[in-house]
Amino acid sequence: MAQVNWRAFGDDVFAEARKADKPVLLSLQAPWCQWCRAMNEQTYGNDAIAQYINDQFLAVKVDTDKRPDVNARYTQGGWPSTCILTPDGDVMWGGTFVPPDGLAQLLPQVLNAYRNDKQGLAQMVGNQRKQIQEQRDNAPALDPNLPVSPDIIRVAIQNVLFMFDFAHGGYRGDQNPAKFPHVDMTELVMEQYSRTVRYGEPSPDLRLVIDRTLTAMAEGGLHDEIGGGFFRYTQTPDWREPHHEKLLEDNAALARLYSRAYQGTGNDEYKTVAESTLRYLDTVLYDAETGTWGGSQASDSEYYGQAEDERKEWNPPSVDATVYAGANAQVVRAHVAYWQSTGDAASLAMAKRGLDFIVENLLGEDGALSHFHSDDAELTTMAGRVPTGLLSDSARVVAACLDLYEASQGVEYLDIAESVAGWVSGHLEDTKSGGFYDGVTRPDAVGTLKYGSKDLNDNMMMADALLRLFLATGEDEHAKLAQRVLQGFLPALGNLGYHAAGFALATERAILPPVLVHVLGAASDPATQALIQAAHQSYRYERLVQPLDPANEDDAEHIENLGYAKPTAPIAYISIANKSLDPITDPKELAELVSSAT
Repeated sequence: MAQVNWRAFGDDVFAEARKADKPVLLSLQAPWCQWCRAMNEQTYGNDAIAQYINDQFLAVKVDTDKRPDVNARYTQGGWPSTCILTPDGDVMWGGTFVPPDGLAQLLPQVLNAYRNDKQGLAQMVGNQRKQIQEQRDNAPALDPNLPVSPDIIRVAIQNVLFMFDFAHGGYRGDQNPAKFPHVDMTELVMEQYSRTVRYGEPSPDLRLVIDRTLTAMAEGGLHDEIGGGFFRYTQTPDWREPHHEKLLEDNAALARLYSRAYQGTGNDEYKTVAESTLRYLDTVLYDAETGTWGGSQASDSEYYGQAEDERKEWNPPSVDATVYAGANAQVVRAHVAYWQSTGDAASLAMAKRGLDFIVENLLGEDGALSHFHSDDAELTTMAGRVPTGLLSDSARVVAACLDLYEASQGVEYLDIAESVAGWVSGHLEDTKSGGFYDGVTRPDAVGTLKYGSKDLNDNMMMADALLRLFLATGEDEHAKLAQRVLQGFLPALGNLGYHAAGFALATERAILPPVLVHVLGAASDPATQALIQAAHQSYRYERLVQPLDPANEDDAEHIENLGYAKPTAPIAYISIANKSLDPITDPKELAELVSSAT
């Protein structure tokens, strides 16, 4: 029986295609994707089709999780994505799932055009390249005078309220009935709601968005009440008919959201959901040997369709044990958020252990992060290469490092955050139009990999992290760079839809008067730790907590520069903008003041 001779994505396979004058069949797949497995079995598992592909094409399979750079440039809007490329990597045809009959008809048609219509093919490829180049050339130059103003937040909140589904919670698409969590949108609503509470006029409308959305997601089909964790999305607006894959990053983001919702509202049901989601991550996806989490659990509709008693008799869907830098950093952030809202020291310890593995195994001396770590040599080989320095990983790791630094887990995390941010600044910034590219590109790379791509959400997460770095270090360049990132995306603000929420959250970090909490005291002193926990206890988006140990030389210098007296006992200082409040030694008073100070 013939099998498709799959190759890894790389320069060598395209060089071979040019030498043999053969097109390249590219299949973008994900280990958690049920339709990918179906196409492998039904279409690529067809003996005649497999033989035809091996004879007439060079076949390349890409794991989208391991190669997000390839996915960003060749995805056709879903998985599997199926492309037929020229030997130079230009797209001749693209689609998603193709059944056996469909591919059996398609492949000869495209092959005939490739062999017998070189002029038409050259014109099509030329038009594609021209369009890409024109988009790059016509990108507006960065305007340093564009104001980063509250208008950004106003537009984003309008989008949220316009798209809010009053009947079922969550947020509607234009014509798409599917429901995704859209964590940033709810986070933005929570931040705005917390502000109304602080000023003594809690908004019932914003609270409705929070409660109806979080309750509906937890009680609907998106949430696996038997096995724990959340599925990726549902096919209906009322949170039913889920697609049953569970992704690490999605679940980490939701665990963090529910932890913060509990912190901001006091609703115990949100705490319960956060706990169960973390429990899922820390059992099903967890590797106790390394202290890290695997990337996903595969979709299996038959398994999840069983009743609780019957499900126990089935083998659970497989787990992709690959350790992804960015997704693991998101779990670290979720555990820190749970510690902030509950004081659970075990959660903080898990966060520290997980991030330490990433730093020790994936961080280069220059500050560039490798995208993933795997003990499976075959899967690593099939990735073609391990991408390094991706913006998505960098932004999440910087944010996680700052979370642990603020939680008094060590000043070294601040140093790591600066190292990674420095690499991003030096290698990924688009100095013409502003913002960061998703990774380093090479002019001689295959196909569209030679062109930079910008992801809005990753840019906003990096901008937010840079602003936190500025508050922690006082280095103006961090804030200036974040400003350029925000300005770079301002011309597109009106067209961002769902994604405007992440833009608004980063903008709030840029324009709100920061709440700075400096906790002075020996890190080993329980009284210092009690003050640090108290400083984190309430929901306050614009807060930054900075532990300063007088025994540490750099901290002692920072204490002196801030104008504080050398402490004789643990003490906390709060400042908002340029206003300093009276020092505090009582944790309960500190928690109340952080929550209420204006």
